[in-house]
Amino acid sequence: MIRLEIDDATLYRIRLTISPLWESIGSLAILARYRGEVPSPYTNWARSVRPGMPAELTRDLVDPMRRGDSPLLDPDFVPVPGPARVTIRDELEHLRDTHPRTRGTDHLIDLLERYWDWAIAPHWSSIRSCLEEETLFRGRTLVVQGAEAMLRELDGRVMWSHPTLTAPYHDDLDLAVTQAQLMLVPTVFAGGIRLFGRREGSLAMAYQARAIGHFHALAESVMKQEADDRLALLLGRGRAQVVRALESPQTTTSLAGTLGLAKSTVSQHLTVLTDAGIAWKQRVGGRVFYELDHYGRALLGQLGEPGRPVRPGASTEYGARSAGV
Repeated sequence: MIRLEIDDATLYRIRLTISPLWESIGSLAILARYRGEVPSPYTNWARSVRPGMPAELTRDLVDPMRRGDSPLLDPDFVPVPGPARVTIRDELEHLRDTHPRTRGTDHLIDLLERYWDWAIAPHWSSIRSCLEEETLFRGRTLVVQGAEAMLRELDGRVMWSHPTLTAPYHDDLDLAVTQAQLMLVPTVFAGGIRLFGRREGSLAMAYQARAIGHFHALAESVMKQEADDRLALLLGRGRAQVVRALESPQTTTSLAGTLGLAKSTVSQHLTVLTDAGIAWKQRVGGRVFYELDHYGRALLGQLGEPGRPVRPGASTEYGARSAGV
């Protein structure tokens, strides 16, 4: 468990940043953890990556990660992400510049570059879009409501109770953090491993980006819904897909890419859902995010799971509110 006792100076210096390198390491941990079928939301990604993966990448990256002796698991090896290093090439060059040039280090960095090209680069556009929306959404909360409000809403079992920030970790780590820069790094692959790093007055911790369930997985899961999908029977299959996707904030573009639907079709569904009070929208910067409203969540809770019977007389929050309770 990570336990960070954060002073006010650090609290007001919290920033968000993206790290292609941390995404790569997290994805390696996913492949290392699951020898067989990888669970959702990483199923489709793993199926596209594992077949034909060069044996050297498996032997020298995945297998050491599985054994727990990979240098990538050492916080002193993995650099703290920085906003000036926005590409995998930038981060790998930083690794080369900050570590002794040994044959082992050079080989590891070369492997990471090859792995990126094989496993992450083909999916990076979708991943980056998810992360950019995450940082935009969290950043707005940070600016408008403050750091503590943002920390309270983080996903991935990150908990904030002033002045303590806690998160699951593979080791016990208790730190008093004063006058430091804390970087929060949303990652799509935080389900593989939580990364944490420290460097000269800076700390960085990964957390699970929102909407991870939509990383090329929702479309497949929706296609497998059974014929007794009551939500689809009520709303239509396409609109039911959109409702399920809106459990976390989404833009029209991200929904269209995830669900494999035309943007115009998604836009029509969103218009109907917002007009009906099932979803609501909010502009953040230059983007418009949609999310289920109170009634939409109640509807999804009641009808969202295919084949789940409704108990006679069962009440929901929606029903209680409609009755004026």
